Amino acid sequence: MRILTLTALCALALPLSAHAQDTGKGIFDLPAGHMVINLSAIERVEVDQDLLVARLRYEGENKDATALQNEINAMMKKAVDLAKADAAIKVTTQQYYVYPVDPPQPHEGKTPATPEERKWRGSQELELKSEKAENLLELTAKLQDMGLATSGLSYTLSPDKAQDTQENLMEAALEKLNQKAQRAAKALGKSGADLLEINVDSGGYYPQPVMMHAMAMDSGAMGKRAAPVAAPGQTEITMTVSAKALLKP
Repeated sequence: MRILTLTALCALALPLSAHAQDTGKGIFDLPAGHMVINLSAIERVEVDQDLLVARLRYEGENKDATALQNEINAMMKKAVDLAKADAAIKVTTQQYYVYPVDPPQPHEGKTPATPEERKWRGSQELELKSEKAENLLELTAKLQDMGLATSGLSYTLSPDKAQDTQENLMEAALEKLNQKAQRAAKALGKSGADLLEINVDSGGYYPQPVMMHAMAMDSGAMGKRAAPVAAPGQTEITMTVSAKALLKP
């Protein structure tokens, strides 16, 4: 949650602040006929998600830890190079694990397992993001054919679209807040109102993602796969503004 103070509107508070400094009185010790009230306004909207995120991983097993790491490294390099070939797709590597797997403990009286019987397992994940969903889905299918398994596929809201939406909501909420202040002044028989100490609360995002999870499968046991399918959901964005309104006689 982010709290923003609109410094551009601080000038509205100057007359009252100057008065308080001159008299040594607080904000509620106002000249005759003035009044201060607290107001707030909320704007919210649901926007279509525009950023598709895919997570894939490569898993392997080998009795030789070095050979296993070489296998993972080679596969991930191919996957990253393929993803970077499309400028519309952002690619980042994620967790990388290599760990030993000992065979079951022998029964009593039998010879313990030797280090040579130990196996090693490992995996590394890849995250792909793009606003061009068709490109990303086609790439995901190619990576699946290479032996990577899809662990997650979901839509979210891109940072740029989220920021633009927030700014539009802020403007609408400020306009609504100012209208409330003027209506309050009129209802109370005042000549007008100035907004003071304006705070803006972005409220965060409330996504409703569409997700797909794919089980790891043996790539050698099937032919070329069709591209996965994903449909965007919506994200609700809220904006709350609050202020003190100085009602003038």
